[in-house]
Formats: sequence, structure tokens, C-alpha cells
Amino acid sequence: MLKANLIMRNDTGKRYWRFSTAHAVTMTLVIVAALFMAAACQKRPVMAHAKFIHLPADGWQRNLPLTFVPEYDDSAAVYELKLAVRHDISYPYRDLLLVVDVIAEDSTVNRRTLDLPLSDEYGNWTGGGFGSLYQNQVTLSTGVKPEQASTVIVWQVMSEKLTGVDEIGVLASPM
Repeated sequence: MLKANLIMRNDTGKRYWRFSTAHAVTMTLVIVAALFMAAACQKRPVMAHAKFIHLPADGWQRNLPLTFVPEYDDSAAVYELKLAVRHDISYPYRDLLLVVDVIAEDSTVNRRTLDLPLSDEYGNWTGGGFGSLYQNQVTLSTGVKPEQASTVIVWQVMSEKLTGVDEIGVLASPM
């Protein structure tokens, strides 16, 4: 057990407590531990999640859809769903035509046909990127609750075997 001594100063008549060094170190550690525990109890921010599927180098078959199951940190939050396309400079077209099904937990399907421009009218690639790899994205839905988008299925409807597309991804960001 740690002791504290009550000491009286003779010149002023005031009394004060004098603690041992071990007691002071122990109290400091207790206070620091309490601060760390209080910080750990704070609500964690809801994070954005992304899932990408890498496509075969020889091309994406028309009859092979990509299936995504978005991740959500908070079932009570609302999210923005985006579709991202990563392609290289060998992509032979200006646009990318996709069919996207957003399926809810109750099996309702929200189907959209997306015509995503990947280059401008002069043949310059749009989107972000450098070198030979570019990424474009489009918003699928905003204000989506997790139960409204439990699965996302993506088909390409451009050709029997589409080349030049490296990855397709779905991003779920909290709003």
C-alpha cells in the first residue's frame, strides 16, 4: 500500500500532502489508462468499403456476370453506391455499356443500363490514372440503406469477349 504523509511547513503554517514517487507514477498511469479507455469508447467513424474483381487478361465474357456483396459498417447508416471501372489503353471503344442489378434483401431488383464514357470525342481517356491504367466511376444510388443493396450484379453487353477492362469494383461510402 502506498503512503502519503501530511506535512506542515513551518514558515507559512500551511499543510500539504507529500506522496511517494511510486504513488505519483501509479496515479499518472491510472489517469493515462482512463483517458485511453474513454477514447476507445468513442463512436468509430463509418468507413467506406470497396471490392474489386480482377478480370481475365484474355477478356471478359458476355455471359459471365460479376457478383458483389457490399460491406457496410453500420446497418442504420445510409450509403452512396458507386461502380468503378479500371481499364488500360488497349480498350478498343469510347464507351462501356453495362447492365447493373442492385438486389435488396427482400429480393427486389433495381436494374440500370449504364453507358459509361471512358474517353472524350477526341480519344483522350477520361477519369483518373496515369501511365496505361485509368479509373472511371459512376454513382449507382445515393441514400441507400444496407438492406436495399445486399448484392450488386454487373454484366457487360458490348461484345462476346471484351478486352482492355482490368477490374470492376463497387464502392459503398457513408453519407
